[in-house]
Amino acid sequence: MGNMYGTEESPKPVDPSDVARRLRLEYSRGVKDQTQKVLEDIIELCLQVERPDVPLKTILTKSAELIVKRLGIANVAIGLRDHIDGIYRYEVVVGLPDDVAAEYMKLSYTREQLTNQSTYKSYEISRSSRLFLGEDHPYAQGEEFSYNRPGLLDMKRRSVTDSLEADYIDTFFFDAAGEIIGWIEISGTRLKKIPDATTVKWVEVISFVLEAAVRIRRLEAKSAR
Repeated sequence: MGNMYGTEESPKPVDPSDVARRLRLEYSRGVKDQTQKVLEDIIELCLQVERPDVPLKTILTKSAELIVKRLGIANVAIGLRDHIDGIYRYEVVVGLPDDVAAEYMKLSYTREQLTNQSTYKSYEISRSSRLFLGEDHPYAQGEEFSYNRPGLLDMKRRSVTDSLEADYIDTFFFDAAGEIIGWIEISGTRLKKIPDATTVKWVEVISFVLEAAVRIRRLEAKSAR
């Protein structure tokens, strides 16, 4: 009596090279969503950190440009602590006019000034990120220039997701002793909304890359003396 259900052939074994080929093609040519694009840019950033011929300033600039391009942030400023005098200064500004960026570069802060809650009231989002809201006037006298439209500083917030002109988020990065060695400051979004949690976490990932970059470059400078 024959097999009334017919004969099913066993599937042909897959060649391992086909598995690798499929993943390689998907990796290099597949449709890339936003997450993949951000990851690719961060991987490229990490590769540059490993190259001693790439200046720290270049890495800072590329980081700021990545945040503006991929995360929809309007303005990014990155500051560092000077390892000689311990003063914090802005090193890179992206998304603001050149004259405003030049004024940023003139600012400087001690550790106490940088974290002064009476001048710069903020709300803790995570260990490294703090939210500064416009209603609290989180800027010192004379720093109004740092906003694209200072005339809008007193606008009212109509929704918990709305972003005001004076809103910004600082994400700090640290040395081995836990001291702040720098920060990424983001402000404004293309959609005029407060950055979401995913955006904040991406900025924190980038801050870890910058933390490594600063430590590596300064060790290289020390060993070269």
